[in-house]
Amino acid sequence: MTYDTQSYTSGALSGSAYGIIGLSTLIALCYIIPAIFLIQFLGRKCQVKPLVLVFALIGGFFITGWLAGSANTFSHEWVTARLSSKNFFYRFEDAIMAPLVEEPLKLAAFIFAVYVVPTKSYKGLLLVAITAGLSFQISEDFSYILSDLPDGFSYTISGILGRTIGAVSSHWLYTSFLAMGLVLIWRSRQNLISSKYSLIDMLYACGAFAAHLLEIYLFEI
Repeated sequence: MTYDTQSYTSGALSGSAYGIIGLSTLIALCYIIPAIFLIQFLGRKCQVKPLVLVFALIGGFFITGWLAGSANTFSHEWVTARLSSKNFFYRFEDAIMAPLVEEPLKLAAFIFAVYVVPTKSYKGLLLVAITAGLSFQISEDFSYILSDLPDGFSYTISGILGRTIGAVSSHWLYTSFLAMGLVLIWRSRQNLISSKYSLIDMLYACGAFAAHLLEIYLFEI
């Protein structure tokens, strides 16, 4: 937690920068607070153990959020070092690499939560996946606020406004697609559900990567 918050607590930012961060945080809270309350409500209604949602929240925010930044940097350096022609890659890098790096990491937060607090119901697993994706989304939003600060007030505020509006269909959705697709594939292989649903399971899992890629590509056009 200290590592994740040191950019805010080190005292290196100016007063105006803290003002921009404060306003950006208020904007982000417009989706964060309702989303947390909705997850809490659905958790009670679906009889999901609160602790598994807490672990999903912690895993997605602190563990996956931190690892994604390092993994994205490493993957960029590794791929560019091996490409002879980099123009195409630079043009579509975010759309290609972000899903490949971030989706497995968010899935790891989901697995971590259900491993620590076993959860078997489909509704429970879906809610854990949504929580892991949402918490990563929150972590990413705050990292973007920091990275946008040097470009000024208008750029930072417009960025978080766009991400707040886009939160309706973002990381929580991708993670739920991938996690539930893999859960269904696993249960199909264990003969717990009919194998005739295998194609649908694959579409769910692949849909997470496709939706993530498409969202980034369209956003950057």
